[in-house]
Amino acid sequence: MDTKTLRILFVVDAIKGRNGVGAYFQDLVSHLEAHVERVELVQPCMQDPHPCQGASMPIPGDPTQRLFFPKVRELSALVWEMKPHVIVIPGPGIFSMIGYWIAKKWGIPVCVTFQTDYNRLVELYWGQRLARLAGGLLNWVNRTLFQGSETAATICESMIAQARAAGARNPQLVGTPLAREFVQTPLEPLAAKVERVCYVGRLAAEKNIESFLAMAEARPDLHFDVAGDGPLRGKVEAACRQRPNLTFHGWCSRAQVVELLDRSQMLVLPSSVEAFGTVALEAMARQRLVITTPACGINEWPALARGLWIMADGESLGDTLARLQALPAAERQQKARAARQAALAMNHDAIENWAGVLAHCATLAPSPNRALPSPTLALLRRLSSNHV
Repeated sequence: MDTKTLRILFVVDAIKGRNGVGAYFQDLVSHLEAHVERVELVQPCMQDPHPCQGASMPIPGDPTQRLFFPKVRELSALVWEMKPHVIVIPGPGIFSMIGYWIAKKWGIPVCVTFQTDYNRLVELYWGQRLARLAGGLLNWVNRTLFQGSETAATICESMIAQARAAGARNPQLVGTPLAREFVQTPLEPLAAKVERVCYVGRLAAEKNIESFLAMAEARPDLHFDVAGDGPLRGKVEAACRQRPNLTFHGWCSRAQVVELLDRSQMLVLPSSVEAFGTVALEAMARQRLVITTPACGINEWPALARGLWIMADGESLGDTLARLQALPAAERQQKARAARQAALAMNHDAIENWAGVLAHCATLAPSPNRALPSPTLALLRRLSSNHV
């Protein structure tokens, strides 16, 4: 199918701009607008609520996040008016499951994305017993979505095998796009000496922010910046009060993140669970040095890995930083330039790959109606009504 004639609807649970998944689809849609006839993004937003966005409730254990419910009638009306060729939904979520139900009801091909290792996350937050229960439920929902969709899109090689094992048909590797601010804003030269190190992202258990704070304590000769929000915000603020070389910036807009990266020489992504790590790609696009842990999915892309400093076995973040600092400044500069070129290539390829996957998905006959069991559907429709 000709990409220029495509009409694509994304139905996303993640709040716009508040985490990696939310930002991912925000950026992707902005790029696809120039490639397809029409693209719409239904996604909760804190500042500018979407017309299909209903009531919300706080997420237990994380007051910085909210769980939003969609307005089923408004979403159905949008689908009826738009008549999309494909509906794209990420993983399990109330918005996603209602979008899936509408697609199944009206015979619209579905593309499911797989960007989060939910089993590892629930193990971090809920302990073994509850994690088994929650993981079982999430796996069941994932299998239902995968088996009822026409294709699945993933952002790293290791997740293709997981998606296929869960029943996904035709899983495709698509890559990660960049927001225009990280590509188009004029570059600030990378300083020859490493003096300022930053972390940007959610302040949550899976990000292993404690190791970044420990590195700031061990290196009083360097300045460390933290930007983000999340359930561990109090721990970060307490550390900043104790250490003059540590500054907390809170949640930052895209423009503010660009400024922070440009003031720094290095970004550290210390995650223990990280499906990709978009902020590392953003730092590479700003021609900055980037340290990642072996858990980061971005390492699985060979062209990108060559622009990263990946922690070696047995190394701490401080060890990796010292190894990087010991290199000649010219070698660091060369690697940073190569990193930017690799990031720009990823951005271009991700948009092209997505356009190809969606065009192919639009030509596929919808799979047999693998509907959600009626009690689950009834609960979702009740929760998502205008009266929640």
